Amino acid sequence: MFILSLLYAFFLLFSLGASCPFHEGVNMAADFTFVATENNNFRSMPRDAPPTDDEIAINNVRVFDGDKLLPATTVVIRGNTIISIGHSSKTGKQVEGNGGVLLPGLIDAHAHPSNITDLQNLSCYGVTTTMLMACFQPQLCQSLKNHTGLVDIVAGSLPAAGPGSVHGSIIVAVDGNGDRLVSNVSTAAQWVDEAVAWGPDFIKLIAESPGLDQKTLDVLTEQSHQHGKQVACHASALDAYNQAATARVDHIQHAPLDQPISTELAGYMRSRGQVATPTLAILRAISDASPTTRNYTAAEETVRRLKAAGVPIVAGTDANLIGGGFVPTVAFGVSLHDELRLLVNAGLSPVEALRAATSVAAKQWGLDDRGVIAPGKRADLVLLSENPLEDIHATTTIQKVWLAGVEFSGAIGSF
Repeated sequence: MFILSLLYAFFLLFSLGASCPFHEGVNMAADFTFVATENNNFRSMPRDAPPTDDEIAINNVRVFDGDKLLPATTVVIRGNTIISIGHSSKTGKQVEGNGGVLLPGLIDAHAHPSNITDLQNLSCYGVTTTMLMACFQPQLCQSLKNHTGLVDIVAGSLPAAGPGSVHGSIIVAVDGNGDRLVSNVSTAAQWVDEAVAWGPDFIKLIAESPGLDQKTLDVLTEQSHQHGKQVACHASALDAYNQAATARVDHIQHAPLDQPISTELAGYMRSRGQVATPTLAILRAISDASPTTRNYTAAEETVRRLKAAGVPIVAGTDANLIGGGFVPTVAFGVSLHDELRLLVNAGLSPVEALRAATSVAAKQWGLDDRGVIAPGKRADLVLLSENPLEDIHATTTIQKVWLAGVEFSGAIGSF
């Protein structure tokens, strides 16, 4: 899918804006050093709500624990951790939940933030963890990590792409040469060794045509697994989906916009323990922009077949704010709520969609400290005034957000 692939190029080359109450976005202009410096400088600025070891009791809330909805209760947090459910506390701050629903912090498993504005926009809409799905410069990706009171970043590697491919041309445009491309199968293992050197959380591969052949994708995946890294693979057409599944990658990103996957392929993915992140938000936007050449119904049918086969489905948006009118923009934060609605429209129940953005996402990415509300888990929490298990649109009724125990200090995003 050429248009979808171009997203990453323009992400690097055009300025980014803001979608929530923040408007201090940084102009990228491919100046990674400048943006990284600005991101790092933000850490030294005073915080409105610094971390505290005082207890916070969130009273009279119905808890969606990542699996099911519990009766009204109290959740107590201390520092960055949930310490109890059902036990009241009078020693710290009291928050009245007014019978609302308390969710685990939402996870967007496919996004492209680059600056503090993007992190704020994710955070103000209840996204407490996101997977940065491509890292072209380690200094920039590292500068997005460990910001108190903002979304937690799980960063991927440079995408593995071959010479002459769309993504390969993007990498050449960024670097000015082809030194970081995967030339052939004989260089695949060395590419992975070099890609993991700076410490990405996972490895990103590209399946596309023209692009890497099957054997090269196989070796890239095997070598990544030997390094203990999960593998996420871009695959936005049916042929690419078959390649990614055959390579036994862990996460297949996107869904085909040409033809739906077969029931046999969905069953194969389930048997291999593979995970799908359909990113319907970007696919819907691309289809709306090019309705005669893009088949969004193929993506929806793919989701239905994945669900029927029992393939774990994870919520991700491909959020970006590239500008320029070249590909559709997908706003940070708010788009995850659109993704949940699109997943429901594609056949998931509201509770399944919520799990896709909480417990299932955390489990499939090996994030054992989050995605659920339970004692000892990370205090990533979203307080709603209404019940999304009855109507998925209720995820937009956000009252408060806590990120590792720190209440988000800015205005909550508007819908």
